[in-house]
Amino acid sequence: MYARYFRFKANPDRRSEVEALADHVFGFMKSQQGFVSVHFIISANEDEYGSFSLWESRDDAEAAGESISSEIGGRLQDIAPEAPGSIVYEVYKPG
Repeated sequence: MYARYFRFKANPDRRSEVEALADHVFGFMKSQQGFVSVHFIISANEDEYGSFSLWESRDDAEAAGESISSEIGGRLQDIAPEAPGSIVYEVYKPG
């Protein structure tokens, strides 16, 4: 299994827009090959947002990142003052 961590900065007053975007992204993610789950995260001072999603394979995680970027790129550019970042990790499960 692989995890994809995605993050971006936005002003706290944009939180409702970020939440609406997360709702949309969740529906879109569920339709992507290899989707397992996603959690959306918000920093304590509400100026950094992100998601932590799980995928069946690295290829699935990377392909989903490209698809999601195409799906919401324009909307995210309107909200985030700087480019977002992402990284894919392999998940180790003990036992």
